[in-house]
Amino acid sequence: MKKNEEIAEKPKKKTARIIFLTAIIAAALTAVYFRANPKWKAAELKIEPAGRFYEIQNLIPDGKNLGTRITPPDGYVRIPAEKGSFCEYLRNYPLLPDDIKLPVYDGTAMDYSDAAAVFDISLGTDGYQQCADSVIRLYSDYFYERGQYDKISFMFSNGDVCSYNNWKKGKRMLAFAGFSCEIPAALPGDSEQQYRNYLKEVMRYAGTLSLQKESRHISVDELSIGDIICNDTHVVMVVDEAVNEKGEKCYLFGQSFIPSVCFHILSRTEGSTYTPWYTQEMLEKDSFVIGTFPFGKNDILRWKDGF
Repeated sequence: MKKNEEIAEKPKKKTARIIFLTAIIAAALTAVYFRANPKWKAAELKIEPAGRFYEIQNLIPDGKNLGTRITPPDGYVRIPAEKGSFCEYLRNYPLLPDDIKLPVYDGTAMDYSDAAAVFDISLGTDGYQQCADSVIRLYSDYFYERGQYDKISFMFSNGDVCSYNNWKKGKRMLAFAGFSCEIPAALPGDSEQQYRNYLKEVMRYAGTLSLQKESRHISVDELSIGDIICNDTHVVMVVDEAVNEKGEKCYLFGQSFIPSVCFHILSRTEGSTYTPWYTQEMLEKDSFVIGTFPFGKNDILRWKDGF
């Protein structure tokens, strides 16, 4: 009798093991799916007056975009913007009202006196879109709006590449610590939501290190709109350029930082004067400061082929 009971018990144990293993596999596959398929959600941004107590030169408060909000310094004119260029894209980018605190991803607002203008750009609720992420976002959005999807491809800090074209096909990057690999983990899709999901994944694993890997050093003389000044700690991007009759240039720089805030244009002090323009002469020094971050001439970079 006991032997018969043992024989009958074996199928039950085998069934239990199969159920247990199936549950483990299902849980693992579910975890992989959610890990590889992030969901981007727009944060609600707080627009709060700052009450600026100083005047920023060349600022027209009613200007709705970069081209109308900030004028060139006396004796300078903006470089021409070609139709459809990144330069034109940035100059026409809508701005939030003048003299506001910086909107933060968590629904708060931050006093930041260096901001001369704030881009009307969305932030995700997870707080990625920091310094390198905001540069990636603007590069990517420009290509996305022009339908140049093959150019939307960014390197992770470990050197692996995440391509939007592959993402649209349902391929996903599975990443843990310094390891990542591409796997089929979703149905094909090219909705705007899926594009934002893709950017969220890139922002998780890209940063200043990956931007440096994808860029090459250039001289100050070569510096133009879309180029970056980037070290291991921080990155700022050239968003506009002006020149005078002598050929001397000046630049506007934009950035985001930690915590994730809207991309904004920096200003600097020159004695008792505040100005958003940085001169080429300043950037020719071995070391210089943009905003509150120190850089050196070796930090002047061009991402991929530039713009």
